[in-house]
Amino acid sequence: MQQIQIKTWLMLTSLIFAGNVSAKTLPWKAQIPSALTEFNHDPQALASLTGERILIYAHPTQSIQLPTMPAGKKTTGKYYSASVVIPANVQQVSRLLLNYTNYAGLFPTLKSAKVVEQQGSISQVKYNIHIPTPIPVLNFRETVLMQHQTDANSISTLILDAPVPYAAGKIEWFELAPNQTLVTLTQWGDLSQPKGFLFSKILNAIPDAKLGIPAGTNAFLLESLQKRFKTSQAQPLGTGVFPTVGLDRNEQVKVAQLSQNSQEPVSFVLTAKNVPYSHGTEKLRFSTSYQYYAHSPAQLQQWLTPSSYQQLFPNQIKQVRVRKLDNKQMDASYKVSVGLGVINIPFDFKMRFNYATDWQNEFYANGGDLKFVRGGMQLTPMNQGTLLSVTSAMKIDQDAPFLLRAMRSMPYSDMLPALGGNTVFVLKVKQKAGA
Repeated sequence: MQQIQIKTWLMLTSLIFAGNVSAKTLPWKAQIPSALTEFNHDPQALASLTGERILIYAHPTQSIQLPTMPAGKKTTGKYYSASVVIPANVQQVSRLLLNYTNYAGLFPTLKSAKVVEQQGSISQVKYNIHIPTPIPVLNFRETVLMQHQTDANSISTLILDAPVPYAAGKIEWFELAPNQTLVTLTQWGDLSQPKGFLFSKILNAIPDAKLGIPAGTNAFLLESLQKRFKTSQAQPLGTGVFPTVGLDRNEQVKVAQLSQNSQEPVSFVLTAKNVPYSHGTEKLRFSTSYQYYAHSPAQLQQWLTPSSYQQLFPNQIKQVRVRKLDNKQMDASYKVSVGLGVINIPFDFKMRFNYATDWQNEFYANGGDLKFVRGGMQLTPMNQGTLLSVTSAMKIDQDAPFLLRAMRSMPYSDMLPALGGNTVFVLKVKQKAGA
């Protein structure tokens, strides 16, 4: 099921920028698409779809060439963009983003930042990354060198030395109102040849993890930025109420177009909700991912059934038992084992599924090693195809097995596993269903 990657998103979004430091300033004319490209270069249009959430989407496949690549080498890939609306004026946002040394206080895994060289608008910055965990083998401490290049309202970044040998990104900011700024992040990294012992071990052990890294990395960085300017309170979620993105028909069409053009999901990280339980409430962070398929809902409805998850994740889900309660409800028990090469994490999921229709379900944990899991899926006919939405939230509780509980020490453990799981799930369905 989509939550089986529970540890991976937290670790990989931080590992992706680590390595040894030794590089010279490289002349570079960045060819990174603007996040506004898919919105007719209109900041208001992107901000309207983003709303109070974090929005993540991909661009169509393009040719990519970076000065860090061997001479004449090109590759193809997809840049991922993300956006967030910040309640601050554009000058405040600009000052924060242009002060590289203060990134150590902005992003939770960065412990120090030092400008080691500067030539006009180009700066090379050395960042020290430290990720402590209760599991010594997963502790991570490294150094990375990035080259930042500023323009009027953007910073283009070239990764000079990292476990991902070739990577680049761009952060942009746009004034929406006197105290409202749209911030976007667009980035790509070549995950086919990872370096570094731990990073390569994880990707080799769980190759599906690569599918969730772009969304997880973007969410990690924009969540940090959002927290600097915005303190939000969790909103109550009524008993029996399921959280939704709340897209109107035109917004659904736009999301479907974005996914259809890129063949990648469009995801939203929602604001926190206080979800009622028998003992009180639990604060959960839901995410929703949309994927367009050139198939009818009837052709895709099998992937909403509990037993189908083992077909999607045969290496992780070792056993599935399903018990039908009535025509609308069934219970499912999953035995899961996630190996990282260096460690193995076994755990059990027990889920109850409720089906409003053959094309729509909701599910929640009713036992097993994770108490607070909730989500749902829906198939919507769209553009001679189908838009699948997957919404989920999970929280690692204090009674979870030690190896799972240790992940609570990772930044944004309430948000990244669900987002990564949703992303991987819809892309695995795409692989199985056929593009």
